[in-house]
Amino acid sequence: MDVGIRVAEPGDLGVLTACMGQRPFFTDRLARQARGGGVLLVAALADLVVGDVYLSCEPPGEPELGRHLPGVPSLVHLEVTPDLRRRGIGTRLVQRAEAEAMRRGAGRVLLGVEGANRGARRLYERLGYVEWEHGIVPTCWMVERGGRHVVHRTAVHVLVKDLSLSGR
Repeated sequence: MDVGIRVAEPGDLGVLTACMGQRPFFTDRLARQARGGGVLLVAALADLVVGDVYLSCEPPGEPELGRHLPGVPSLVHLEVTPDLRRRGIGTRLVQRAEAEAMRRGAGRVLLGVEGANRGARRLYERLGYVEWEHGIVPTCWMVERGGRHVVHRTAVHVLVKDLSLSGR
């Protein structure tokens, strides 16, 4: 399976949303990328987008993250289509995002994972992420449901990776 990982371009919005949905999210992230706020990476198989992750280099919305991990970029929205999970695509997306963070001078990267998402947590731990010592963090984001935008409120476990220990 020849899946390529690349930086998304503005012209990708149509194929991104056709394959992954979530037009408001991708519209926002492409705009942030254009302003230098991060990088949207996509995994593509031929003309289909089969996964994505966003590396955010902007200050976090959660005050706890800004207080304890100022300036540390975060991985947001790692997603692989259900039919292609457990084939290394998520791992490759994370590794490419980590490489981009290092290229930008970051020594660490963080992410949040919901407690019920055990599969994602196993992936992140296998890749060297460890839970921080400051507890669970409340967060929220907008999601599209039935054509409406609603706020999804949750709490996440914050995982951090020291990129200098990754050997890359």
